[in-house]
Amino acid sequence: MEGLNKVKTRNQCAECDRHSRSFFCDLSRNNLQISEPLKMTNYYAKGSRLFIEGQPSTGVYLLCGGSVKLSTCSKDGKVIILHIAEAGDILGLSATVSESFQIATAEALEPCRVNFIEKKDFLRFIEQNPQVCFSVLKQLSHDYHTACLQICALGLYASVADKLATLFLGWSEKESEESDGIHIKIAYTHEDIAQMIGTSRETVTRILKNFRERKLIKRRGSELIIPDRSKLEAVIGSRQKTI
Repeated sequence: MEGLNKVKTRNQCAECDRHSRSFFCDLSRNNLQISEPLKMTNYYAKGSRLFIEGQPSTGVYLLCGGSVKLSTCSKDGKVIILHIAEAGDILGLSATVSESFQIATAEALEPCRVNFIEKKDFLRFIEQNPQVCFSVLKQLSHDYHTACLQICALGLYASVADKLATLFLGWSEKESEESDGIHIKIAYTHEDIAQMIGTSRETVTRILKNFRERKLIKRRGSELIIPDRSKLEAVIGSRQKTI
């Protein structure tokens, strides 16, 4: 875990002003206070790894700041990005609860602040607190649902253009619409996007050019703009050749 710096102090969740809708952030104040002595705050530099695919679980990681790429790699070196975690997400939950191995590698995309709870402490925490146990169940169910949707997107859509349009539409759901369309901050390279939908960088570049020519998207600096969401939705399942 290169780039990791442990600190002696612990960040207090109850005092955090960056709460999300994740299960941990939604715990009662009392349960948050109970969890405080269990946590150790760590800082990760960009490019460092929180854990590696195939490693046994050591605990859970609550991402408090920054973003983390979760990816899996085949024996021949093909990489697929499973998820981009953001502040509020909890990582390693499934492997910890099932006491199994990590199914992905977690890599910091930018400097990250993470609260870590060791496996034995976390399992005891959920065993002794029914509300926490139920929240974990909801989180795992949400993760399962998300994984099923991703499998459908990768396996059922007829073309890479369908997959790319679906990816952009998914990102747009988190953004509000402005006068000229939906603005999405894009911090990913074409290679990153290719790994999210299981294709090559060259294919992503060609489809993006096609989408721009058809005025389905625009690029402005680091922003991707969807002028008309309904037109991008209409791409999915269409027969027009895009690559």
